[in-house]
Amino acid sequence: MKCRLANSPFRKRRAVSQIIGSLLALGIVTSVGSVLLFNGMKQINAFSYDLSFHDPATNQSFREDLIFENVHFDPLSKNISLSIANIGSTESTITSISVVKIDSQTLLVDRVDANYTIHIEDSRNLPPVAATLTTTNWNSPTYLNSEYKISITTSNGNFFSTIATPFNT
Repeated sequence: MKCRLANSPFRKRRAVSQIIGSLLALGIVTSVGSVLLFNGMKQINAFSYDLSFHDPATNQSFREDLIFENVHFDPLSKNISLSIANIGSTESTITSISVVKIDSQTLLVDRVDANYTIHIEDSRNLPPVAATLTTTNWNSPTYLNSEYKISITTSNGNFFSTIATPFNT
């Protein structure tokens, strides 16, 4: 019995190997995918650029970022000194400062008339703020072993806070 496929015209032809076919498909997908990716990124950047013109005040508030560098409780008085750093990309103006004793929820400082400006990539020591304590100073056992939430609000409406304890920050 003879094999009929021996004389078949399909026997002499060779197909593209699987490796070459895979590389060819990868090349096509990569080139088309990169074009789509770069066009998409271009459109996203154009959209973001257009948004920056619509509400500059909101954009400024998103770029604002402050950190508390140091909180100092003066042991001989009722004063608290704050050192704030502006790590954002816009100038910040502090409009209010508040200090709350966490365990009793007592409001010790509520200064709403603050007006301190901190420039970009700058830090500032704010003037001491007097707390309303029932004793004469922070060294009292009533205040010594408690935690305090210190919060500041900026003119853009942002709110930054930290938790501190006397003589341990």
